[in-house]
Amino acid sequence: MNWYYAEDSDRKGPFDEAAFAELVRSGQVTPETLVWRDGFSEWKPYREVTLVPATSTEEGDAACAECGRTFPKNEMVQYQNSWICPACKPIFFQRVREGVATKGELTYAGFWIRFVAKIVDGIILQVVGLGVRFVITLMLSPTEQAGAFLGVTWVLSTLIAASYSTYFVGKFGATPGKMACRIKIIMADEGQVTYLRALGRHFAEILSSITLGIGYIMAAFDEEKRSLHDRICDTRVIRLNA
Repeated sequence: MNWYYAEDSDRKGPFDEAAFAELVRSGQVTPETLVWRDGFSEWKPYREVTLVPATSTEEGDAACAECGRTFPKNEMVQYQNSWICPACKPIFFQRVREGVATKGELTYAGFWIRFVAKIVDGIILQVVGLGVRFVITLMLSPTEQAGAFLGVTWVLSTLIAASYSTYFVGKFGATPGKMACRIKIIMADEGQVTYLRALGRHFAEILSSITLGIGYIMAAFDEEKRSLHDRICDTRVIRLNA
């Protein structure tokens, strides 16, 4: 079970049980520190956390897949392999109706579906790039085109690609290509990716490219389907339920 805690506006983690317990003992995590782990529906102060196992503790008891607290099964609702307490039932089934993956049921997007999404985004950016190059050609005189065309085009293409990725990932958690493939980028705690992290992830992706594509191929072998830039930025790419 991995734990995370918030320090100012930064998320720290993941930490296993032993490492997190040491943070508590050392005072790094105080009763007022916001913490999160699998099974929590939201971040909460550590003083409100009851450390319970993620599975049944006694015959007839089970841990809620949302809040992590233990209840008798006869007071809970079972959905597939998850047990939901009465208080968490509305939000849990609201996510089910909306087709959003529930806690503990994330399906990570594999290499090939992400590859297809990348192609779709590439086509969109190529079309935009053609328009930009056409405008630049009209604006530059024939004598200026030879020296300035490539430089101006490269700068604008870089800015457009970074803006495209940052806006869509920061706003929607997915670029148009990913939306078309019904996949989404999330944080390790299932939270929304910020605009700043989306920008950093865009440039981190350059490392996945210049390593002869090995950074991308890593997603095919990682248990959470993470590429190199996902590891750098602590993000995950998941499939959305149909």
